[in-house]
Amino acid sequence: MAPGLPLPGSSGIVHAAEAGGEASQETQDTVAADPGQAQEYALEAITVEAKRPDWESKLSPGTVTIIRPDDYKGEQKTLPELLKDVPGVHVRYLSGKGQYTTVTVRGSTAAQVGVFVDGVLSNLGGDAAVDISTIPINNVERIEVYRGYIPARFGGTYMGGVINIVTKKPDKANISAQIGKSSWGGTTAGLEITQPLGKGSLMIGINRDQSDGDFRYKNPGVRKAYGEALQQYNQLTTTMLTDYNTALTAFIEPILGSLPPFTSLEEVQQATTVGSAFYNAVQSAIVTGGLGTQDDVDWIFSDPSVLGYDPDFKQKYWAARPELDSETRYRRNNDYKNTDAIIKWQDDHWLVKGSWKKIDRGLPQRTAIEQDIWSTGYLAVDLPGLFERKRQELTSKDLLVGRRDTEGSLEWGWQLNYLDQDKRYSNPDYGKLGGIPRMLDKWSSYDSRRFGGAIDGTYKVGDNHMLEFLANWSKEKMDIDGSRMDKYDYEPSLTNRERFRSYYEHTLFNLQLQDTITLNQAADLWLTPSIRYNYSNVMGRSLGKSSQNKWLDQEDSQVNDKVTWQLALKKQVDDHLTLRSTYGTYYRLLNMYEIAGDGAGILPRPNAKDDDRKYGGQSLFPLPEEGTQWDLSAIWDGKLLGAESSKVQLTYFGRDSKNILQLYRFGPHFWSYTNATKGRANGVELQADFHWDKWDMNLAGTYLHTRQYDKFNQPDSFTGDKFFWMPQLYTPEWEGSMRLTYRPDNRLAIFGELKYIDEMYCWQNDPQKVQSSLTTVGLGAKYKIDKDCQIIAGVNDIFDKGPEMTFTTGTYGGMQANQNKLTEYPLQGRTYYVTLQYKY
Repeated sequence: MAPGLPLPGSSGIVHAAEAGGEASQETQDTVAADPGQAQEYALEAITVEAKRPDWESKLSPGTVTIIRPDDYKGEQKTLPELLKDVPGVHVRYLSGKGQYTTVTVRGSTAAQVGVFVDGVLSNLGGDAAVDISTIPINNVERIEVYRGYIPARFGGTYMGGVINIVTKKPDKANISAQIGKSSWGGTTAGLEITQPLGKGSLMIGINRDQSDGDFRYKNPGVRKAYGEALQQYNQLTTTMLTDYNTALTAFIEPILGSLPPFTSLEEVQQATTVGSAFYNAVQSAIVTGGLGTQDDVDWIFSDPSVLGYDPDFKQKYWAARPELDSETRYRRNNDYKNTDAIIKWQDDHWLVKGSWKKIDRGLPQRTAIEQDIWSTGYLAVDLPGLFERKRQELTSKDLLVGRRDTEGSLEWGWQLNYLDQDKRYSNPDYGKLGGIPRMLDKWSSYDSRRFGGAIDGTYKVGDNHMLEFLANWSKEKMDIDGSRMDKYDYEPSLTNRERFRSYYEHTLFNLQLQDTITLNQAADLWLTPSIRYNYSNVMGRSLGKSSQNKWLDQEDSQVNDKVTWQLALKKQVDDHLTLRSTYGTYYRLLNMYEIAGDGAGILPRPNAKDDDRKYGGQSLFPLPEEGTQWDLSAIWDGKLLGAESSKVQLTYFGRDSKNILQLYRFGPHFWSYTNATKGRANGVELQADFHWDKWDMNLAGTYLHTRQYDKFNQPDSFTGDKFFWMPQLYTPEWEGSMRLTYRPDNRLAIFGELKYIDEMYCWQNDPQKVQSSLTTVGLGAKYKIDKDCQIIAGVNDIFDKGPEMTFTTGTYGGMQANQNKLTEYPLQGRTYYVTLQYKY
């Protein structure tokens, strides 16, 4: 096996006592008998980094789980689906499968998780959190998931954890191809070529994954709700006309004289364009007369529909009547097309990698909810031809060049990396369904460029100390443009280019040092301290400047930095049992999205510096999140339950956090991030892997208890408290999975999967919403036709439970729920798939 070139964050080995359990695999890892020695992996058609010095086996003292995508090849799993089998990890599909997807670890927020590819941070400063649905895994050798203690080779501090994706190392000449089909128009295809070139090897991979995504689901009660909505619309129209004509008589006629009564709401809107005197009169009639608020006035003067009632409701209703007679619905605008390519050349010292990906996907609206059927937006979701076809296109290109060398006791390397990402949003149906015109609603572009570099290494200081160091730097620039950026919205004297950010810069610097100390002569007790200095500078700029703008100056910037530390202690009790404990502090630097907003609905926090309330404070921008974490683990590696081999890891963990960011609404149309929350998380993780002669079983389970406290706008007048308890959103208390594989012979493998997610809070206001639990079952089989050809077929969610998920509205304190409704973004349920693989 040729020597390899691990990049920063890609250690090349994983110590048996550190791996939190691995997925079932047809070809098992070969582990050195001496636990102090490094592992070598002997996976079919895979050669990973060469064996590193044995002292590097102790460089990851925290909890880490290894996933090998090739163990699931042909099952058409994505990165989110693979991460579901890791304890402590929760995956959330924000708008349904195939759409924006985030990952949280041990009760963290999604922004508190770092995602790296070959040791390079994939998080862009302009994104609130990493969209893991956009990260391809077809040419990936392994996925490392770290929780708690994060090794120093990953720049930055992450309160939740780190996910490091390691791409395959080119090896001997080989060609493999696969093609697969699945339900609802799903197609996958991939081609991978490896070939010796010069003193190294070349790998080329091209992949395609697409789906129509318009799956069926049932929306109970919708048919009745549409009929009720039509009746309600007629009643409201009559009532509103009566109220407007009454208001005209009482308030407007004394000013403008006698006017004929209006016969429709459209006439009201047309009349308001006559002049300012009439506008003031109507405003007085509505607001002073108690018929509505100033927001209602704004709607009348800007929206083709009045007060949110669609003038074409009747016409749309009768045109769609045949479909309304059924409760069966189809998800619309739920398609995606993902294409990616990678080229990688590597020899004993150099590594050059380039990759490209393009994602084109629809952005579906949420499903219709019974009492909201009359609303234009919800009506559009369920009726053919009326839904909005919002789309997003994302194109990214990255380049990585690095070199590694070993000189005596020093193993070190450097790298330079460049990432270019363009995001395009468009809505060809803009204005079709009415609504207030807003900036960036019709189209927008977010163009980001990031350049970075790093130097890292390991140095053996005698027999008892192993130092690991990292210094890295990156600078990201982002330009924003879009529709209505040149309009005079919100204030007549200010264009949107003066009120909103159109350019950002984000600079990061990390300096980190870690020491692994052997404490005894038996070399089975290790102490691992680390210290980190992390620095961030975020700048946002608008094209204009005005003293009237309370939200931002023409250019605002903020610098944050701090020193944090970690400590780990590991004891290898005997050949089978290892005990481990970690503790550390964290200081998560903010990204530019959280500080300066997104140029549309998310704005910088108002420049209020009068007090320390939720909406103000002494700093212009929010502060970085910080806190502490700890865990205790016991790892058994031996024989249990009659298995030929087994590994069981049990971890008890906890975390305290403060200055947690949360979005709050400022005004009717804007949100801002502010440090309004503190919280605590405690839980237990279990991962167990058993291998018998013909059977494999993999278990993962998490129990998580969280407490979250939000700030009052001001201290409570009775108790003086500044914080009150609120449920933490989208955080299940229980979550787990089981995979059972049966291998009757060396050609056939039959597997089944069981996954469970507990119910979760999904809204904090009263009445609160609780999303129902979900249990899914999947079955599949793999059959090797010959040594080069394999076919895989299966079914996910056999009992079609995904589309049945609901949320329940109730009140605080566990009082009885009063209503069940379909979730806003239903998940795909039963899906069939088949894949054919061929290796040349």
